[in-house]
Amino acid sequence: MNPTQTRIRVACVGYTNAWPLTRHLDPALFDVRPCVPSAAARMLNRGEADVGLVPVASLFDNGAKWRIVPGFCIGSDGDVDSVLLVGERPLEEWDEVVLDGESRTSVILAQILLRGPLNRADLPVRAVDAGTGAFHAQGRTGAVVIGDAARNLPDRLTTRIDLGRAWKDWTGLPFVFAVWAGRPDLPVAAIDGLRRAGAMGLPERASAPEAERTYLTQHIRYDLDDRALMGLRRFVALGQASGLLGPGELSLYAPPRSLPRASMDTVLSRAAAGDRLTRDDAHALCQSAPTPELCAAADERRRAREPRSHVTYLMAGNLTLSNLDERASALVAAKAVAAILQPGVAEPHTLASCEAAIQRLHAEYGLAVTGLGADDLVGLALAANTTPEAAMARLVAAGLDGFGGAPTRTGAAARPVWQAMHRLAGAAGLRGPATLTLGLGERRDQRIDHLFDLRAFQDEELATGRPGFSAFSAWTSLSGTPGADDSAQAWLRFIAVARLVLDNVPHITAWWPTVGLGAAQTALFAGADDLGPILVDEHIVAAPGLSWTTDPEEVEHHLRVAGFAPMRRDLDWTTLTPILDPAPGTAGRYARF
Repeated sequence: MNPTQTRIRVACVGYTNAWPLTRHLDPALFDVRPCVPSAAARMLNRGEADVGLVPVASLFDNGAKWRIVPGFCIGSDGDVDSVLLVGERPLEEWDEVVLDGESRTSVILAQILLRGPLNRADLPVRAVDAGTGAFHAQGRTGAVVIGDAARNLPDRLTTRIDLGRAWKDWTGLPFVFAVWAGRPDLPVAAIDGLRRAGAMGLPERASAPEAERTYLTQHIRYDLDDRALMGLRRFVALGQASGLLGPGELSLYAPPRSLPRASMDTVLSRAAAGDRLTRDDAHALCQSAPTPELCAAADERRRAREPRSHVTYLMAGNLTLSNLDERASALVAAKAVAAILQPGVAEPHTLASCEAAIQRLHAEYGLAVTGLGADDLVGLALAANTTPEAAMARLVAAGLDGFGGAPTRTGAAARPVWQAMHRLAGAAGLRGPATLTLGLGERRDQRIDHLFDLRAFQDEELATGRPGFSAFSAWTSLSGTPGADDSAQAWLRFIAVARLVLDNVPHITAWWPTVGLGAAQTALFAGADDLGPILVDEHIVAAPGLSWTTDPEEVEHHLRVAGFAPMRRDLDWTTLTPILDPAPGTAGRYARF
């Protein structure tokens, strides 16, 4: 933006659905330049505007680096009434569709829906001049018509498919058509002015003429809230997967914060920017940061590290020596790629029996094998009257592919053990996650100290060329210990703090079996980028009245409705496999996706 400018140049449409957001723009601050949606995007690209009310598809044109103003949008949550597929004949009789050039978002939405739930991927499409869609909708030609023209169609156009409704029926999510977007250097005063104009204009919908009032209050959704952002991310994922949208990620301007202390504001800002936090910083965040702002800072770091719109999970499950054949067969049937070997507490196990199990899992079932954490390694070595180094060498020779999570408890007593065992694993080229169980009597400050122990250890491992931890995960103990701080909220906050502190650990896993997929889904907006193994034996989380289980279909459903593309991984994240959306009409509990 030109520093000599006195006013912010605003490109915005003159549609009925836009006036609640635009009529109170302060003329002393904003120079408003009316245009159609596609022109607003071009004006931003050419430097003719500083901010615009643009179709969301424009955010992915030509490597655009715009940011979204939080708070308001033009969207729908069902019938939108002003973005339609229309024609003189039923959809199944159409030979082509013409795409009105006024809004690329509506055009791309129509193409996604035609390829998806409308089952007309075979229809050729062609672009026509902006505003001429209804004219071209004749005979066997259908058209996308948007804006006020869609609300004043000629009677001959008897087929009218509301794209907002079709999207909602298919995904269950709101749809976002347009957002305020601008250059990264947009002044805070401009962002505040846009939000203030929307806050002033929305209540005035009630005084609009009846026809407009119904449209603006019942068909247009203006809140750019979490559900709207989920729908937007889902649209982006589908558009990019189908080649209709270019690469890129959604980026919002940081919302204004109202924090209890200026020092907290500083810590959150530094955390979101990726500065390395001190112990005092982390203790302050854990103790006092508002949950929404803490999660937002962690989400910003997650997206800076992993800008792609996907979340990974591992087709793997746990087994013990006593149920090895039964569980391994079930894992193979489920197309698992790995087994997590966990010697049962009540069953006899030796170093030799673990070696044999690893060899069988490789040879007979074709599964990679991980598991056997630090305490297991020490116990196996003692029972075999050998050293941990020798025990590790034997397990690696048997084919062990990864090392179990370490540690599960805080404290100085556990630290030397897990550090020594993970150094052995690293020297053997094995990776594994760092973990912590919440609710075993530890204090909050001990949890934070534990994160810094992990970070320091990771620094040392990486400096020596060893692989270090692949991820961090935390889970609740379900112990029922009086006063245990192991609620879902405490877990979510700790996940967020972990993402901000562990700047040298590549991934944060939202370990779902003790909190459920719903809470894990929320953690994907608080720094987590992975769901971990999903074929977990329900007995691993046995507790009175609680038994979480899942399958790939359910996991993929939770990821898609949150706006993420599901991606299967291997133990080391070296192989990532995208999971395509099921074809329309596919049988299954979540077949609408």
